[in-house]
Amino acid sequence: MAAANAVEQAGKSPRDLCIAEVVKLDMQLDAKGKVEAFRAKLCVSFKPEGT
Repeated sequence: MAAANAVEQAGKSPRDLCIAEVVKLDMQLDAKGKVEAFRAKLCVSFKPEGT
């Protein structure tokens, strides 16, 4: 879900998104060690302009 949200945000750019690669996944934990949130770091690529 975290990666899908990031791609959705990147897709709002006026440029054409063509590739998204998950480069790292991690979780944010609360004081008791329970998962609060998932995080995904992405590398995104856009089509070159004029193609």
